[in-house]
Amino acid sequence: MNETYPVPLNGLRYFFWAAKLESFKLAAEKLNVSEAAVSQQIRNLESLLGIQLFRRKHQRIELTDKGHLFFPYIQTAFSNIHQGLNLVLDDPDPNRLTLTTMPSFASHWLISHLSSFNQRHPELSINMDTSVEQHNFENSHYDIAIRFGQGHYPGLKSELLMHDPVVMICHPKLLNGPDITREDIMRLPVIRGTFEGVESALFSFMKFFDFKDEQLSKTLLFKDGSLGMEAARSGQGISFQRMSLVVELVKSGELVYAKDYAFKDYSFYAVAPENHFKLKKVKSFLTWLKKEMRVTAKQIAPHLAKIDNLQ
Repeated sequence: MNETYPVPLNGLRYFFWAAKLESFKLAAEKLNVSEAAVSQQIRNLESLLGIQLFRRKHQRIELTDKGHLFFPYIQTAFSNIHQGLNLVLDDPDPNRLTLTTMPSFASHWLISHLSSFNQRHPELSINMDTSVEQHNFENSHYDIAIRFGQGHYPGLKSELLMHDPVVMICHPKLLNGPDITREDIMRLPVIRGTFEGVESALFSFMKFFDFKDEQLSKTLLFKDGSLGMEAARSGQGISFQRMSLVVELVKSGELVYAKDYAFKDYSFYAVAPENHFKLKKVKSFLTWLKKEMRVTAKQIAPHLAKIDNLQ
């Protein structure tokens, strides 16, 4: 490679998306250009570097060994550029807050509370993306993430928002008595969740009630907490849910929760690169969010007080 000839940033950007998405077609859609344009940019880059980055195989592509070696460096470079721009530039979109959070939290809590935020901050609009996946903020447009976990997010800062213990719930018609017992757990289907915190809670419940995974009667498996809650609400078995998600259904008598034990190791956190917390719009949102969550914490406190073992 001729060191006096600069490597085109556009070519590197096309390479990044083609490698990340493993498709010239998907990269073209992402970049809003034609597939032919992506292919040509990458051929130009390969010619300039004097190496082959992709193997073309009929309708698909795959990285060569050198392409695999090159990709993580380009990924890190674009992430560093993004972070650097955030540090040195004023917020390019100060009146728009873009956040990501879990679907269950968005649909069963956040949306119903947003009207008060809009009244307090009419100058700000909110773009919300829902996903059970965690984001590392590399090459993303998010300002802040609201997650449920233990607060450990490598490379990111987290701020505690609210403790929200996980409780065991089911429809009262499934029980032989007023509360969920160990015998109920052994005989009823268990609705499993793969989302943040809930699988850890299940193992904690198993230890407390002294039963093993293979002893459970397995049924539905969900990635989103609200689906597990609705399954329990319709009488399909026992589920493990955040207290804030089910408190209204408990009050109405549609669900009951076990009063022997609750799992409190997971909480709600605001998560983002440290410099995002300095943005005025993020500060405004988190100030409002913490105030609203304090109200919710007071609402669930009487129910938590009835639990014998909150661990």
